[in-house]
Amino acid sequence: MKRLVLRITVLGVVAVLGVIAIAQAKRYAADPAPAKAAPPVDRKPVPIPTVEQRHPLRVEVRPTSTTESVPPPRMSLPKRPTTVTPAEPTLAEQPPVESPFAARIGSNMATSAAPDAGDPQGADQGLDTSGSATPPGLFVAEGARYVQPVAAEAPTASTPAASAPTAATLPPPETAAAPITDRYPSRSDGMMAAPEGSPPPRNLGSATFSDPSVGSPASMPAPPSEGTGQPGSKQLEGPQTPQLTIEKSAPKEIQVGKPATFTVTVRNTGRIAAGGVEVRDEIPKGTRLIGTTPRASRGVRGGLVWNLGTIQPGDESEIEIQLMPTDTGEIGSVATVSFSADASARSVATKPELVIETSAPKRVLIGEELKLAITVSNPGSGKATGVVLEEHVPAGLQHAAGSDLEYEIGDLPPGESCKLELTLVASRPGLITNVLTAHDDAVLRAENRVQLEVLAPQLDVAMQGPKRRYLEREAVYTFSVSNPGTAPAEEVELVAYLPSGLKFVSANNAGHYEEANRTVHWRLAELPTQETGQVQLVTLPVEAGQQKLRLRGTAEKGLAAEEEQPVVIEGIAAIMFEVVDVNDPVEVGGETTYEIRVLNQGSKAASNVRLQVELPRELQVVAAEGPVRHTVNAGRVLFEGLSRLAPKADTTFRVRVQGIQPGDLRVRVLLSTDEMQVPVTKEESTRVYSDE
Repeated sequence: MKRLVLRITVLGVVAVLGVIAIAQAKRYAADPAPAKAAPPVDRKPVPIPTVEQRHPLRVEVRPTSTTESVPPPRMSLPKRPTTVTPAEPTLAEQPPVESPFAARIGSNMATSAAPDAGDPQGADQGLDTSGSATPPGLFVAEGARYVQPVAAEAPTASTPAASAPTAATLPPPETAAAPITDRYPSRSDGMMAAPEGSPPPRNLGSATFSDPSVGSPASMPAPPSEGTGQPGSKQLEGPQTPQLTIEKSAPKEIQVGKPATFTVTVRNTGRIAAGGVEVRDEIPKGTRLIGTTPRASRGVRGGLVWNLGTIQPGDESEIEIQLMPTDTGEIGSVATVSFSADASARSVATKPELVIETSAPKRVLIGEELKLAITVSNPGSGKATGVVLEEHVPAGLQHAAGSDLEYEIGDLPPGESCKLELTLVASRPGLITNVLTAHDDAVLRAENRVQLEVLAPQLDVAMQGPKRRYLEREAVYTFSVSNPGTAPAEEVELVAYLPSGLKFVSANNAGHYEEANRTVHWRLAELPTQETGQVQLVTLPVEAGQQKLRLRGTAEKGLAAEEEQPVVIEGIAAIMFEVVDVNDPVEVGGETTYEIRVLNQGSKAASNVRLQVELPRELQVVAAEGPVRHTVNAGRVLFEGLSRLAPKADTTFRVRVQGIQPGDLRVRVLLSTDEMQVPVTKEESTRVYSDE
C-alpha cells in the first residue's frame, strides 16, 4: 500500500513538472537564440566556445517547440543503477521527453540514482555545501531532488544543439510532493539564472558560477589586477572532451543487523584525463555507516565526499561503502560525480608604437610657405591600426583648409613608416610651436613639437623739426626710417607730403620733389634689421596758419608706417620808425615840425601802435596830427593806439613846436605795440638860437 501511494505521489509530481516544462518552452520560444558575446577590441570574430570549453556550471537553456504536446514523464525505479551515456536514455520505460529544462553543462558530470524512500534524514544530511549551492546538473524543487544527467559530447554542425539527446534519471522524491519551483529562472541570454537569494556569481573568464562557500562579496578579497597564468601544454589546446560515467551498485537484498556493501564505480570513457574528480553521496536512511574504501571526508551537511584526483582515459576508480541496516524498507541514496577539464590557448602579445619625426626650417620669412616633412613610424612589434595624424595649426601659421587638419594613415605594420608633407603659410612674426599628434584606434598616442621663428621686417618713421615757424623763415626737417624687425626691409620708400603753407626749398640724399602733388620721395633698396636711415627737407613757410606735415614709409610684404606733425606758421611784426625835424636850426620864437614815420617791415600786422612825444621846456607844442587822435599835456604829446598796421605799411605822425629859449634841445619819441614788450625810444636834436 505504501508503494502504491508513493508511486501515485511521484506521478503527480511528474505531471506538474511537465506542465512547468510546457510553460518554460513558451517563454523561450520568443527568443530561442542565446545572446552573442560582444566582439573584442580587435574587431575579429571570436568563435562561440563549445560545450566542452565552457565552465561546467554555466547553464544554457535549450528552447523547444511549444506546438508539440509534452507527455508527463513516467517514473521507474530501477533495481540497480544504470550508467549514464550520451547516446542512451537511462530509463528504459520512459519515453524521450524534450523538456525546456534540458540543459548543457559540459561533459563533466554523470549521475546514477538509487531508490530513496523519502528519507528526511537524508534530506537533512544533503550534499557537501562547500562546493556549489546546487550540485552541477541538479534541479532542486522544494522538498525533492531531481538528477539531470549531462550529454557528454558537444553538438556538431550536423547535429543542432537544440536536438542533442538528453537522458534523465528521476528518483522518487524524498518527501511528500510539493509545488515545484524553478530555482533557475531563464535569462535573456539563454542561460539559467542563479537561484534567488543565492550568493553572487564569481567570474572566471567567460564562465559564471555560484559558490555559497565563498561568502558575501564584502568578505571576498579583490582579484589581483596583474595576471599570473601561463600557457599549458600543446595537448591542452583545442576541444577537450573528458567524459565520466558513474555506476552505483547494491545487493538486491540486505538484512537488518547484517553489514552490507554499496559500490560506486567511476570510469573515464573520454579521450583525455579528467581532473579534480569528486564523488558525493549520502548515508542512506535506515542505515548506519561502518566505513568507506577509500576513506571519505564529511561535507558541511554530513554527506560523504571522495576526492579521486585525476582519472586517465580508460581508467576507473571504485568506492566501497560499508553500511549496517537498522530499519526495513527500501534503502538507497544518490551518488554524484563532478570533475574539471583543462583547456589551454595561447596567443602572441605584441606592442605597437607610434613615433613622429618632423623636419622643418628653423626660420621662415613672413608671407612665405613653410614645408613640414613628417614621418610617422611604428618601431613596435605589432600592427598599429586606424592611425590618424592630427594638426592644430597654431596662431602665426595658416592653411587653406582651416586650423584643424586630419589625415588618415590607416594600418601601420611594425617596422614601417609613412612620410607626409604639410605646407603652411607664415602669417605673423614671432616664435611659434607647432604640435603634431598621431593616435590609433586603441590607446596609442604620440606627439611631436617643433619650434620655429617667423621673421618679418618692420618700419618705424619719425620726424624732427620746428612745430612753430614764422613766415619767410626757412624750416629744416629731419626724417628717419628704422627697421626694428627680424628681417631686412626691401624696397623702402619714404614720402613727405607738404601742406600748402610750406614751400619746398631742397632735399638731400636724392630726394625728388613732385610739384603736382606736393610730395618729396626718397627710395632705399634695402634697410637691414636694427638700422636707421635719415634724410633732410628744407621748407619755407609762405602761408600763416595751422599746417600739417605728413611722412609715410612703405616696403615690400605690405609694410607701412606713418607719422604726422602739426606746424603753426605765424608772421612777425617788425616796426621801424624815424624822427626828422623839418627846420633846424630855428630862431627863438621860430617854429619847426617833427615828422615821425612808422614802418612795419615784418610779415605780420602790428596791433595797437602807440606813439608818445616828449618835448623839453624850451619847446612849446603848437599843433599835432596823425592817423589817430592825440592829447597834449605839459610838454608831452600822446597819440592814441593805432589798432593795426599792416605788413609793409607805414604811417606818419607830425608835431609842430615853437622855440622859446635858445639851446641844443632833444626831442624824445617812444613807440610801442602789442608785440613789443619794451617800447623803442629815439631822440632828435634841434638847435634854437637867438641874436645877441
